[in-house]
Amino acid sequence: MKLFMRPSSVTFVPTSLAFAAVCLFSATTARGQSQEEFELQGGRRFPAESVKPSPGGGFTATITVGTALQTFNFTAKEVTRASLREPKEISEARFLIASDKPDKAIESLDKVEPALVPFQSIPDSWWLRATILRMDALSVLGKNKEAAAVASADVFGKLTSENTSLLKDFQQVVAPAGKNLTEKLDTLHAMEDRIVDSWVGARIWLEIGNTLAMQGKMEDAVKAWLRVPVFFPAERDLAIRGTILGARGLQQIGRAPDGEKLLKDYLEDHLASPYKDTIQIETAKLKPKDPKTPPAAAPPEPTETTK
Repeated sequence: MKLFMRPSSVTFVPTSLAFAAVCLFSATTARGQSQEEFELQGGRRFPAESVKPSPGGGFTATITVGTALQTFNFTAKEVTRASLREPKEISEARFLIASDKPDKAIESLDKVEPALVPFQSIPDSWWLRATILRMDALSVLGKNKEAAAVASADVFGKLTSENTSLLKDFQQVVAPAGKNLTEKLDTLHAMEDRIVDSWVGARIWLEIGNTLAMQGKMEDAVKAWLRVPVFFPAERDLAIRGTILGARGLQQIGRAPDGEKLLKDYLEDHLASPYKDTIQIETAKLKPKDPKTPPAAAPPEPTETTK
């Protein structure tokens, strides 16, 4: 039995085909980003390796023109596009959060963020993604108030209007739910239609599931979590998080075998998944424990009091 839920207006794509689409997307993205560069207004382009932050807050690009080196100065506002590959520390942070190691993800982000800060005003900079992942990791650790406070008013003043809007929206995603969970859900659903960033859009549905679970509506929470692997398969770190949360939710409503099957099916459809170990650990948690009868002559051992 398939456990994925979908609205009737959307065509269902089998998970195996979705995985093929992910592979195609990844390959296309890799080819598109093979040439790292900055593009300025007017169409001038500079190879990324030639661009360095300047002391005044702008940038310099030193390139060979003819037989001589020339240096060009420009500001972040002149940049229309930056095509840069994802830093390995950010990729690692995604993996660690999905593997239930958000504290380690923050350590990985600590290593790369200082180098990204000078580029935070660049459109779609990797600084923005690193900041969003830090907020996400803190929220997974239960530090929602701290997560929402990561982006300050001072930071917003340095970003493009698009990046500012996205970061402010994500603040609301990770912010503490408070007592009015219905209001939180209304806020999340209002974002759902206007967010164009696929990763943030997927993360919104994880949060909708989390909030429904807090309301005690576990079946609805499972449906929300499972929207992520179905409709956002390219966001692999969030797709596996949605699958795992869905399996845990099924266990809580007395459907542990369905949760176990959900995880096994995901692994079968994603044979090369980097989350194989994580999935297997989660699957083992759902299996019923074999009852063990202690030897009759064995004295009872002291147990630790659970606080």
